[in-house]
Amino acid sequence: MTGTDMHSPLLAASDDRFRIIYDAINDAIFVHDPTSGQVLDVNARACAMYGYTREQLLVLDIPRISANVPPYTLMEVQTLMEHCMQKGWEAFEWLARDSQDRHFWVAVNLKMITLNGEQRVLAVVRDIDRSKKTEETLQRALTEAKTLNLKLTEAHNQLLQSEKMASIGQLAAGVAHELNNPIGFVHSNLGTLKTYIDDIFQIAAVCEAAATEAGNPEDFARIQAIKMEKDFAYIKTDIYQLLAESVEGLQRVKKIVQDLKDFSRPGETEWQWADLNQGIESTLNIVWNELKYKCTVKKSYGELPQVRCLAAQLNQVFMNLLVNAAQAIETKGEIVISTSTLDADTVQIRISDTGKGIQPEHMNRLFEPFFTTKPVGKGTGLGLSITWGIIKKHAGRIEVTSEEGKGTTFTITLPVEPPETDAAAVSPAPIFEKS
Repeated sequence: MTGTDMHSPLLAASDDRFRIIYDAINDAIFVHDPTSGQVLDVNARACAMYGYTREQLLVLDIPRISANVPPYTLMEVQTLMEHCMQKGWEAFEWLARDSQDRHFWVAVNLKMITLNGEQRVLAVVRDIDRSKKTEETLQRALTEAKTLNLKLTEAHNQLLQSEKMASIGQLAAGVAHELNNPIGFVHSNLGTLKTYIDDIFQIAAVCEAAATEAGNPEDFARIQAIKMEKDFAYIKTDIYQLLAESVEGLQRVKKIVQDLKDFSRPGETEWQWADLNQGIESTLNIVWNELKYKCTVKKSYGELPQVRCLAAQLNQVFMNLLVNAAQAIETKGEIVISTSTLDADTVQIRISDTGKGIQPEHMNRLFEPFFTTKPVGKGTGLGLSITWGIIKKHAGRIEVTSEEGKGTTFTITLPVEPPETDAAAVSPAPIFEKS
């Protein structure tokens, strides 16, 4: 057929009314040879859509009107044609190209038809570029909205946690103030009591010596009898041990109160230089009741420089990781805490446990807000999310390695002095390694 015949031979048997309808349809129509893929006929809308005359389209091949970019390649065109020949139809979206090399989206419906006794592929093509781009714009907006919502949720959680930590700090300061007075006078009283006991024993010894020197057997016998009845020798030994243990207990209470203050850092919201080893020790004392019945704790502290940080927030990170480690140990196990200096500007904290490990499918969701594998009511799913946010704020990174049935290791790497700029902008995402 020739490209100059406006009424192509394919439609020679049709009347003018069919041609009017054919050209008035708002979708582009192509008639292809299924074997060669050659364009045999087009309607007016195809010419308008692609910017070619009917004569040009009849001599152009498919590559010229296809964008031919992955995954919309010419090989894919041929595959779709073959599908159409096998099952009689095919539908897909495609990236087309017009005479000005503009790429635009089209929806294509292929159908096998018989025309003038020959098998042909009828392609009905609709321009969906505007709706497709609108869809892409909406999708981008939705993605941005989800990202923003996640950031807002994270900020909200951080704010709630900061408020909680501030409240704990205020409570700790109040408790410490209230406890320090009774601790002080009990400690003082124990010291005085020890002096009095020394005096009482000294008086008793003098009385016993006087009775012996006076040669009064009855008095001496009565003294010896009461000493035997009351087990005076044991009392004399044990009373000093009781005093020592009481003093030690008071020192322990005083240390716990101080650790609670150090852990929560009441009123300290400014960046400061802090000893992370001391922070870990304070945190251990706070969570010791959670650990002592399930595991032993091994510590290997390196010599760390002071680190510029929000100390209370890093203590919260240590608490989250230690409590999680204890909860991962089902019966008896071990937690190993180590700190080291990687170089003059970087320190590292590693917390390992011999617990049940993390399932591989959960690894990439560990720091996702509200994600938890704990039973309902046993966890909020915010602990590790907040942990990651705090590490991010300090321009550090957190890495996780785990093996089911053998345990998990969290490794925190922190700069000694985070940059003055927004730390969150330079912090990488968490790193996961599955064993």
